[in-house]
Amino acid sequence: MYFQFLIEDQSTEILVGHVMGKLKEKYPEKEILYDSKPFKGIGHLPTKGNLMERKGGNLLNNLHIYLRGFDKKLAGMEHATIVVVLDNDKRDYDIFQQNLNQVAKDVVMLTDYAFCIAVKEMEAWLLGDEDAIYSAYPEAKKKFLKNYKQDEIVDTWEVLANMVYPGGLAKLHKVSKNSYKETGKAKCEWADKIGQKLVLEKNVSPSFQKFLFELCSRIEAA
Repeated sequence: MYFQFLIEDQSTEILVGHVMGKLKEKYPEKEILYDSKPFKGIGHLPTKGNLMERKGGNLLNNLHIYLRGFDKKLAGMEHATIVVVLDNDKRDYDIFQQNLNQVAKDVVMLTDYAFCIAVKEMEAWLLGDEDAIYSAYPEAKKKFLKNYKQDEIVDTWEVLANMVYPGGLAKLHKVSKNSYKETGKAKCEWADKIGQKLVLEKNVSPSFQKFLFELCSRIEAA
C-alpha cells in the first residue's frame, strides 16, 4: 500500500509520520509505504469558478496542480492513494468537503484519493488523547480541558498551549512577538511528543477516527 500525503503544514506532517509508524506496527504483514509533501499553510481555493494557477506555497491555492501531478505520477500503481490532510478552521465542514471533492472532480482523478479534515485543526487530534498529553507532558494543566469541546469550532491549539507551554498561551504570544516562528516551533514539538504517545483506537476525536478509517480500510483491502 502506498500513500502520498499532501499536508497543510510541518507540524501535521510530524503527526502523520507517527501515525504511519504505528500503523506499520499494527499491520506487520502489510507493506506500507508513504511519502509526504508539507506546505506552508492552507491558503484558499480559487473563487472564480476556474482552476487558474496561483503562485505561493500554500496547499489550497494550487491543490488542483498537485492533484493532477501526483495523479499522473501514480498512474498504474496498484494500491496507491493520495491523501490530503488539512484543517477546516472556521469553515463549514460539509461545504468544505464538497468544495475539495469538486476540485478532484474537475481534475478528473484516476488515482484513489481522500480528503481528511481535522476539525477544527490538527491539535484537536492531539487533544483527543488526554493520556497521551499527560504521558508526554506530566505537568500539563488539566483545568484547561474543562470547557473544551472536541471537534467543535472553538479554541484548540490555544487550549493545548495553556496546558503544556511554560507560561501558557500568554507567554507564547509574548515570545512570538507577532511572528509565527515560535508558535510553529511549539506546534511541531507538541505533534512530535504527543504523537509518539497516541493510542490510535482510543482517540476520541471524530475527525481523527475518520482519518484513521481512511488509512486502515485501504491497508486492510490491499
